[in-house]
This record gives sequence, C-alpha cells and structure tokens, in this order.
Amino acid sequence: MLIFLRIGFFSPTINRVGGGEWVTLNMIHSLNATKHEVAIYSAERIDPAHIRSFFGNSIKLSQEVNFRPNVFDPFGLENIYPNLLKSFLLSLRCDLLIDTFSNDLHPWTDAVYFQGPPRIFRPCKGIRRLILLPYQTMSQGTLRHRVGQKKILMANSKWSAKTVEYFTKSPVNVLYPPVSDYFKIKVVASDRRNNRAATVIRIAEDKRPETILHIARMVAAGIEFVVVGSCKTEREMNVLCRLREAIENLGLGGKVKVLLNVSREKQKEILQTSKVYLHPFVQYESFGVSAVEAMAAGCIPVVPNIGGLKEIVPKNLRYTSVEEAASLVEASIDKWSPRAANEYADSTSRFSQTKFEAEFMRIMKL
Repeated sequence: MLIFLRIGFFSPTINRVGGGEWVTLNMIHSLNATKHEVAIYSAERIDPAHIRSFFGNSIKLSQEVNFRPNVFDPFGLENIYPNLLKSFLLSLRCDLLIDTFSNDLHPWTDAVYFQGPPRIFRPCKGIRRLILLPYQTMSQGTLRHRVGQKKILMANSKWSAKTVEYFTKSPVNVLYPPVSDYFKIKVVASDRRNNRAATVIRIAEDKRPETILHIARMVAAGIEFVVVGSCKTEREMNVLCRLREAIENLGLGGKVKVLLNVSREKQKEILQTSKVYLHPFVQYESFGVSAVEAMAAGCIPVVPNIGGLKEIVPKNLRYTSVEEAASLVEASIDKWSPRAANEYADSTSRFSQTKFEAEFMRIMKL
C-alpha cells in the first residue's frame, strides 16, 4: 500500500537567488512528480514569477507557511532562535521535515542538506559564543546521537560529507547540487568570445568579492572583468558600497564592472560570451554551483584550491594566491578555444538535474 506524505521544507530565503535555494527548488520539483504534498516555510511571501524566472519552471505547493513576525535577516545571529522555533512549528504541520537552510540538525528534523561543515561547530568567541551556547548544546547532541538513527544526512560534496562525518560520526550521503541545462552550450568553431573573466556570486563578506579586484590589478590590459552579483539585504548592500568604492580608489573603473541582480537570461549571455570564469579567493567553498554553470556555458574555470571545488576543476586551473590566479586568468584567456569550451561543458553532465532528482528520491526512499 502506497503512503503519501506531507513533506515540509525549511527554507526561509527561498525567494533569493542562491545555491541552497536552487537545491530546494529541485527537490520540490522531483516531489511534484509524485502524489506527496509539499509545504514550505519562507520568511516572506513567495514570488512565483521570481521563482519561475530563476528556476525555469513553476513549482506546486500544497501549503506556503509564513510565521510572523520576520524582523531580522534569516542569516543573522539574532534570528537563530526564531528560526529554531519556526522550524519546530513547521514540523508539526508535516509528516517529514527537510531542512535545506540551517546547516544543522534539530531533534524534530527528519533530513538535512549540509552545504559545508555544521554551522554550530564553527568557532566563535565573546558574546557570540555566549548567545549560541544553548543552541550549540542542543544541535551537537542531536547530530551526535541522531535521535534513534532515523535522520537522513546529505551533503553537497565529498568535502562537505567528510567534515560532517568527522563531527557526527555518522554516514552522510553525497548529493551534488544540480546544474541546469539552461546554461549548457555547444560551441561551434566560428565562436569568438570576449577577453573577459566573469564572476557570479552573492555580494557578501564571506564571498570576498574584493579579491577579484586584487587579481584584476595584476592582469594585463585588454582583459576585462565582470562581477554578476545578487544583492538583497542591507548587509549585502554595505558590502556592495565598499566594493564599488574600492574599484574607484584602485582606478579599475574601466576594467571591472559590477552588474547587480541581473536576469537569468543576462547571466547566461555573459557566461556564454566570456572565456574565463573566475571564482573569488574565498576561505572555503563547499561546492561552487556558479563554477559548474560557467563551465556548462563554455568558460574555462579558474578557482581557489579549496573544498568542493577540487572535485569539479582540474588541479592545473586551481590557484593558491592572487598572483597565481592572475597568471591562470591570462593563460586561460590565451588558451580558450571552442574545443576546450566543449570539453568543459561536457564534463558537467554528471551534475544534471535529472540525475540529482533520481538520487534525491533514492536517498529519501520516496
């Protein structure tokens, strides 16, 4: 006898354009092909037009849940306990709860998708440590004991899975994020591209967009840089202001452009007319969806030698310093060819949406 469930997703930021939201939408899309019901918590009213533009398809929801009030940014430290309460309230409305946002496992969560190390195991000091102590105590206990071993743990790369397994002493399923065929291109011999390095990121401190400027300063004249950034919150706007100020102060106005909150069509156009994709010199990157999308679009990737990026990009295109990054950008611009572009595009087939959805359903046994 088949049992159909009401499956809930905790994703307060589903309206934003990011890797976590992209994974959530693909999970929901896979469930839409079944008779399971889907409920989702969002910190703001879901914008169907925005979702359709970002995802490429509409999604079907049985229920959209909005617990009020929503005063703080969901990512902010001040929202950690409200998020906890809202996650619990959502669990009361579902048969099965999947958390794709928190990067932690709570007692009432049935499955969690990790995008890097568990958040509560990251070091913190001072008042931050004091505020997080009750939360950390609960989450650490849940992760280590997994409440009867009934939880399903997933991670977005082998690197993420290894770090989660280290802390939890529990097996973790590797479920690589999917990459849309929307960006994939078959490059023809007559294709001519701009001598340009494109970057696609969320404008935030942890993404370190300023490192793109340091690399650009070292690259020869005639190569331009385009930063395609999403920027929604006040904190992100502050980072954007500092970035634009640095571009002006460094005299890079003619070399580095920042394009903000562009459409998916525009992003595709930029990637398919650029020779190189440049990932900023971040401290860690658990996977790097934007790098794979750029490869699908025919760009040669130049990325830091860290985290899940090592599972995507060949070693000879990974850098360990801004100086090395600058050298790789110049060399990759010179070496770009339609043949090389097609090889990188074809290498992304293992991250298809079809494979992701099939693997997700297998792991969840749905």
